[in-house]
Amino acid sequence: MTRAQKIGTAFAAAGGIWLLGMLGWLPLSETVQAEVWPALPLLAVVALGAYAFINIGYNLLVFRECPEAYYELMQEIQEAKDDLRVKNVDQLMQILAQTK
Repeated sequence: MTRAQKIGTAFAAAGGIWLLGMLGWLPLSETVQAEVWPALPLLAVVALGAYAFINIGYNLLVFRECPEAYYELMQEIQEAKDDLRVKNVDQLMQILAQTK
């Protein structure tokens, strides 16, 4: 079973249980059924958003820096600049800047 199928099955099961509670087929107290149960999908969306926010923040904090990738990128940028200078794009950019 793929991950998407597992997630779809979990959502379908949770939705089915929620629907059973909304229809009154689950033994819930009147207070829970009238006030808490209808808000569960909203709480699930808020919890998912909080999880995503925390997960992204954590991964930004522990992001590995790659100095070798930085130097490789700087070298590629310099090669691109040199290539554009050979093709006289630098002069074209100056002409375009003057016309503005």
